[in-house]
Amino acid sequence: MNILGCFKIVPDLDMLPEDDWVYDENFYIDVKYVKNMWNCFDESALEMMLKLSDLSEGFNVLFRFEALTIGNEKCDSYLRTLYALGYGKAVRVECNDDLRFRPELVARSVAGYVNKTGDKDVIVMGRQTSDGNNEKTPLILAEYLGWPCITNVMKMEPFDDNHIKVISEIDEGILTQVVKTPCVISVGNVAESYLRVPTLKDRMKLGKQPIEIYKPEDLGVTDELGQATVEICGLEKPDNGREGIIIEGSTPAEKALKLYNEYLKERLEKL
Repeated sequence: MNILGCFKIVPDLDMLPEDDWVYDENFYIDVKYVKNMWNCFDESALEMMLKLSDLSEGFNVLFRFEALTIGNEKCDSYLRTLYALGYGKAVRVECNDDLRFRPELVARSVAGYVNKTGDKDVIVMGRQTSDGNNEKTPLILAEYLGWPCITNVMKMEPFDDNHIKVISEIDEGILTQVVKTPCVISVGNVAESYLRVPTLKDRMKLGKQPIEIYKPEDLGVTDELGQATVEICGLEKPDNGREGIIIEGSTPAEKALKLYNEYLKERLEKL
């Protein structure tokens, strides 16, 4: 079973100093000097793929993994890390543009690669990125390909050569399905979300394999798709501070009683 994992490299905005949250006339903040990182949902998706191999013993299913990202040469070190982890092919679509609000371009690029190379059974990607938060790309990709899309996936398990077991989160609880391939998997919140670290030996042995590089036009991406579909009208840093209330009272017992009657009693009665 051939599985393509798609990911994006994003700036670690937690490392951006408070004084550097300054944007220009196009509402763009310069983050070129900020350390990059795996987009969290994509990292979960890439690790989830590796766990399929860990669980595949006894299922007689051979998994072959590919990885694709859209960006510049800064992404190459991350692709080499995936080579070192056992991915069989690493692909980069050359692009220096801002992709935060261009899910159609991203989806068309991935669909173009799949149509050009063929032989893909499952495409796995995070449901959203930390910079754009569109939650559209997997759905648009599935529409382009004419494949079903399973959203908010928490876990995947082997089944057979033509099916994969998918566990996802829905409003009513947890849903387990056996899905016929091909399909698009959109990964949501995962308990174990960090990508494993390759050994130095594997980095030296596998990490120097060539990276396949495509241009958007090689994959059928037109200029119209290069235009953002969202116009930024304002930008501000969210306030992550927490409000606090000081409970007045002459004794600890009086404060505890006031805490119960005014803040806890109504909530406890609803449990």
